[in-house]
Amino acid sequence: MNTETRLARLRERLREQELDAIVITHPSNRFWLSGFTGEDIPPNESAGHLVISQHEAILVTSRLNSTLAQQEAHGFRIFDRERDFARGDATVLQELGARRIGFEDRAILYRDVRVLEETLGQDVELVPVGSLVDDLRAIKTADELERIRQAQAITDTALEAVLADLRPGLTEREVALRLERALMEAGADGTAFPIAVASGPHGALPHYRPTQRPIGVGEPIVIDMGAVVGGYCADLTRTVWLGTADDQLEQIFAIVLAAIEAAEEGIRPGMTGREADALAREVIVGAGYGDAFTHSLGHGVGVRVHEAPSLSPAADHVLEPGHVVTIEPGIYLPGWGGVRIEDLVVIREQGIEVLTRTPKRLTLPGG
Repeated sequence: MNTETRLARLRERLREQELDAIVITHPSNRFWLSGFTGEDIPPNESAGHLVISQHEAILVTSRLNSTLAQQEAHGFRIFDRERDFARGDATVLQELGARRIGFEDRAILYRDVRVLEETLGQDVELVPVGSLVDDLRAIKTADELERIRQAQAITDTALEAVLADLRPGLTEREVALRLERALMEAGADGTAFPIAVASGPHGALPHYRPTQRPIGVGEPIVIDMGAVVGGYCADLTRTVWLGTADDQLEQIFAIVLAAIEAAEEGIRPGMTGREADALAREVIVGAGYGDAFTHSLGHGVGVRVHEAPSLSPAADHVLEPGHVVTIEPGIYLPGWGGVRIEDLVVIREQGIEVLTRTPKRLTLPGG
């Protein structure tokens, strides 16, 4: 991980905004800038904050994490906080003599802001920086793309292994546990998010936690999963069924398949997230199911499984080469179920590169 290059890019932004220093509180940005993998317990138990100026990079952490921090956060000075993190941050900022200080207003406790204000005093200005660091992360380097590619390959391999033994009567939870084990056996460091296995009517819930419901023959089964490799995520959704699908499932699946194919054929750098979303949404709306496509077409993937850029009806952000995004149209019908197909892709100069290798349609025996 080349943290020197990342710090240089951040410092350039600090100069542009005339900031003496910045306090980094979001765990993903902390990892991206330092390589430190300390575990947090959100929302109020952090493993560490970063304080970065033009000439110094400090990781404020506890003594419990000091050894790990020294091993991972190369080029960072480790500051062991004696009390809470905000007071540790303030001590470091006072040492640096910083007067105009950026902070991540989307990822900081209100109490911490108040402590910084009270401790640093009126001569110091705290400046919210919004998505400044998140935006730096959006375009992936070759090294980052390789980690994402590895994570996606492991995800494809694990799904294939579990589907080979899928049979009626297995519960959603049993299938999810098999998928998690298969990810780890294939080389994943962990899961990017809780695995979803939503069978029958449960498939109408886009974000779903598996239950003890047994899966049946001929019903849609929506599986959403992703590996983590070297701190980078993958994301994959397939809708499968055991045996023969009925006419409604075939119809809905065909519409969603046409939607993802239209998006993958049409997405180009230079278009906005809104324009990308419309490529798939127009197919689903034209088929009469516009109200059943209840989420955006996709989102960025990297250190987090949901990050910039967004592919949604409200997204003005322009897609650029190096962005990694999901393309995941879906149709959800309460009481019946749902169909979603999701690929992970890289925006390239002439279109997209699809990282996902699992076929969009999978034929499984009826058990």
